[in-house]
Amino acid sequence: MTREHIIESSKIAIAVVIAVLVARTLQMQFYMSVATIVIVSMLSAKKQSVKLAATRLFAAVLSLTLSSILFSVFGFSLWVFILYILIFTYLMFRMDTKVAIVLNVVLVMHIYTLQEISIPILLNEFGLMFLSILVALLVNTFTLDMEDELVGYQDEVENLFDSIFVKMGMCLSNQCNTESVDVDLVLLNERLTVAKKRSYNYMNNFYFIKNNYYVEYFSMRRRQYYIVKGMQKFISLNFLNEREVQLLKNFTDQFVNKTKVLDMCQEQIDILDTIKHHFTHEADLPPDRNQLHNRIALHQYLYSLEDLVSVKMRFIERYEKE
Repeated sequence: MTREHIIESSKIAIAVVIAVLVARTLQMQFYMSVATIVIVSMLSAKKQSVKLAATRLFAAVLSLTLSSILFSVFGFSLWVFILYILIFTYLMFRMDTKVAIVLNVVLVMHIYTLQEISIPILLNEFGLMFLSILVALLVNTFTLDMEDELVGYQDEVENLFDSIFVKMGMCLSNQCNTESVDVDLVLLNERLTVAKKRSYNYMNNFYFIKNNYYVEYFSMRRRQYYIVKGMQKFISLNFLNEREVQLLKNFTDQFVNKTKVLDMCQEQIDILDTIKHHFTHEADLPPDRNQLHNRIALHQYLYSLEDLVSVKMRFIERYEKE
């Protein structure tokens, strides 16, 4: 992250230098103002910056027109400037474009300082906005490739899921306790939180490309995390070494090896259907209340496994890369 922050800071500094030098070369009045506009423009997410650029240019035309009318009719006074701010900010809030308020008020302050309205002055102010936005967009095309980082997060998440499923299978056969699973769940939650944030940063690094694969991937894993977390209460009982427990343990153990390969999951659904058929039509009735309680827990665990596979199947059908 430190390297990324250094690069982003450097990009802003370079963009400011370019914009200021161009504005000064063109002998634009108040040319140092481009620094502020460039910085604000580059702080926006890249995915939004093109839309925001158009919004700011439209707002600049509206702002300069409104201020020109007010100053021409009522004169250059502080109260007229305040009236402009009142009307302009109200319009921006109504249009849900409040991001354009500050930069355009700065431009109108230049006109108020000059105490004059003319075509060259208005073109100068619009030129400051246009130049700054253009430079910001161009410099922002250079970005870090974060995909290797996200692939690394994928590997970490998959390894944690593997560890969790191994321990859950052991819990079914009374070979471990749920506290060991809880430790991995805490780590998984932390990793998914970071990965989801970074995947949004990656998606927003592109102007026109729809690149939401990693956002959807980590969202899918987050849904699986919640399902697995809810499953812990179903494996905290002292199960007997009966056929139903072994079926679920075998499936859980097999599920470990398939979490790293996002292939079609119909085979897993078929296996679960077979297990459900056994529970419904072949399994012996529980002999006592305690075993009935255990059987209910195993049923709930079974349907949670089906939810896990279904979540993964929906992701694969929509987003899996070729």
